[in-house]
Amino acid sequence: MSASLIACTAPRRTWSKTTADVIVIGAGLAGLHATWQLEQTGLKVILLEGNSRTGGRLYTLDNLPGAPDAGGVQIGAAYKRFNTIADRLDVERYLPESGRGGYLYNVRGQNFLKDEWPSLPQNRLADGEKGTSPDALFFSYMRKLPTLETTADWMSPEITAGDVSLASWLKAQGASDEAMRFMNANLNGRTLEEMSMLHMQRTLSMFGAARKANPGPTRFIRGGSQRMTDAMTNTLNSDIILNAPVSAIEDEGDGVEVTLVDGRKYGARHVICTAPFSTVRNMKIEAALPLAMRNTIRRLPYTKASFVFLRASDAFWKEDGLPEYIWSDDPLIGRVFTLNSDPPLLKIWVNGPAAEALDSMDPQRAAAEIITRIEKIRPSAKGKLSYLDMFSWQKEPFARGIYHHIGTGVGAALASTVQHQGERLHFAGEHMTQNWPGMEGALETAERATSRVLALA
Repeated sequence: MSASLIACTAPRRTWSKTTADVIVIGAGLAGLHATWQLEQTGLKVILLEGNSRTGGRLYTLDNLPGAPDAGGVQIGAAYKRFNTIADRLDVERYLPESGRGGYLYNVRGQNFLKDEWPSLPQNRLADGEKGTSPDALFFSYMRKLPTLETTADWMSPEITAGDVSLASWLKAQGASDEAMRFMNANLNGRTLEEMSMLHMQRTLSMFGAARKANPGPTRFIRGGSQRMTDAMTNTLNSDIILNAPVSAIEDEGDGVEVTLVDGRKYGARHVICTAPFSTVRNMKIEAALPLAMRNTIRRLPYTKASFVFLRASDAFWKEDGLPEYIWSDDPLIGRVFTLNSDPPLLKIWVNGPAAEALDSMDPQRAAAEIITRIEKIRPSAKGKLSYLDMFSWQKEPFARGIYHHIGTGVGAALASTVQHQGERLHFAGEHMTQNWPGMEGALETAERATSRVLALA
């Protein structure tokens, strides 16, 4: 329906405030895709973004040499929506240079290779666990999870009724305290106690379905992941207002008013909010939202992730005969990944409490300590590393975390939330996914929200 027809049918009180047919909040993948879809139908859209850039959590650190990605790194072969958009916009994806891969392990201050682990004295795992390397323990146990018949089953009341912590489930499976310590060391969450068993059931089901749909290789975006959202932004004709954080959303019954932190107001017949719930919870929302949705907005956890980027004078990992990456139970080291860029870089990735601790440190002091520890673990690095930058997703005011996960006790509320259909206020973003993981999930939710808006127009 055209904007002019909507204008004719809108009540006069609301139309006097209305500046667009639809306001989209958040210019990440979901917001950009929703805006483009709505434009194709002739609707007038205003896209509000709190940050000074578009892209959301697809973020390439162009200020650093080698332009490493801070988010949105891997493109699954089964990401049909993502790859279709990338093809339309001529966004190049590529297969990375193959390296040796694998981990050099560092546990309790001692180094070892995978084959050495079962017989080492620092291997304090239970007898049935000793043959599993520290990084593989988590998924060795996750394979024992009850499988879902379909991906959508995670939303069923029968499944959400079994929403218990991963810690309690693992203990019931006989996981040792040492195994739990290793699993917590580099968990893509905060702690096993705070993450729901349902989260991993859903994750494994989603990625399993994706691999089954298209088992092709994972690719990367040439020039960095943000080139995708840059291209999406450049195709839009709508007004894109940056540095426009939202303070309030009010559903007035025949339209929605959005108020920015600086007091500016915008009105529309519909609003699609794609901002993460970690930031939505700071907005004043006056709308008839279900209690489950309000609880989800308030409680849904987001994984904390912090990165330290180090420059290397040469790619020493290609010459020393050791595995390419490092896995450590040292909270300052976490996982160390090599970036075979120009110049070569190291990316230190820590999650949860380790990320919180790193964030509290002076970056230069933290980097110096990290370099000292890496040089001890890998002598070939000695004298070849220098600090570039530190990046924390939880410090980003419009993200407050790298991605959501299902917290213990939040499963039923989230399942209800992602199935909610609004009348004027709609939600999208990777936290609203039903069937697909990550970036493809964000696009899935954008299409569902825009379909709802168009059905009500």
